Amino acid sequence: MPSERFTKARRVRRRGEFQRVFDLSVRAKGRYLTVLVAPNEAGTTRLGIVASRKLGDAVRRNRAKRLIRQIFRQTRSLPVRPGVDVVVIPRRELFDAPYSNLESDFRGTLERCTARLPVAADAVR
Repeated sequence: MPSERFTKARRVRRRGEFQRVFDLSVRAKGRYLTVLVAPNEAGTTRLGIVASRKLGDAVRRNRAKRLIRQIFRQTRSLPVRPGVDVVVIPRRELFDAPYSNLESDFRGTLERCTARLPVAADAVR
């Protein structure tokens, strides 16, 4: 059974990496979150989460991040090709939604993003 740890290699971590995603990304809004997808040089799919104070106090922000990471981990069959960075911006409505709705909203929003992502290998700058 593969490890479900969320290692550093699977995360968007630095400010410059987040900025690159914000500059080069394809964006789609869902009911509970906004997803940005941009190609990367790492060759693996990485996740970044932006949970600002508008979302709530630290407890609520951390809960939102845990939920998003769990959805990302459990959905191994994500419609994402390797070599992309996925940045998720949760919305307040996320806390009132059942987990199954969150998962389906994440999948649908991610599918819309990746469908609009350029296929060319030279899309990475």
